[in-house]
Amino acid sequence: MKIVITALIVVLLFTTCKEQKDDSAATSNARVAGNETEKNIYRSGDSMLAAFKRRDWITFVRYNHPNMTKRMGGAEAFASFIDMQMKQIPAGSIKDIGLGKVLQVVNTAKDKQCVVEQNLEMEVKGSRLNKITYLIGESIDNGNTWTFFDASTKAGVLPKDIKPDLSEDLKIPAARNDIN
Repeated sequence: MKIVITALIVVLLFTTCKEQKDDSAATSNARVAGNETEKNIYRSGDSMLAAFKRRDWITFVRYNHPNMTKRMGGAEAFASFIDMQMKQIPAGSIKDIGLGKVLQVVNTAKDKQCVVEQNLEMEVKGSRLNKITYLIGESIDNGNTWTFFDASTKAGVLPKDIKPDLSEDLKIPAARNDIN
């Protein structure tokens, strides 16, 4: 089980995807977009999720930050990595994974940047993992389309390693884990 959870966390460190719970009031409240920019953040996430569900890793990778894709050896190598990692995760073990609240949007001279929650609920061999991590998003077209990367500092990769011009104004909370 530890290997499976580790494999999933590795995938989530480099990628993000989202899925809505159909009947969860907490999730629907968390997804209320306050303005057009936030709607576009969710829209990009929804497109990414559609690719994830189809296991269309090349399209999925397009929604990941370009610097992360470059670090992984390009789109094809990154997609192959995701495919290999996802094959290690038992079918049906991911119960829910999605974007939560958009916590912050910052305008810089070059782009728009955001911090958004990522919620993961996974069950493997009777153990349930609930994890909240935070994604950094970037839009270079005034908030119309977004790419994302995980702000976790695991695996020795800091957010500034991926995006050196990350705004100092972004406040990134620490990830939270709950294993039952």
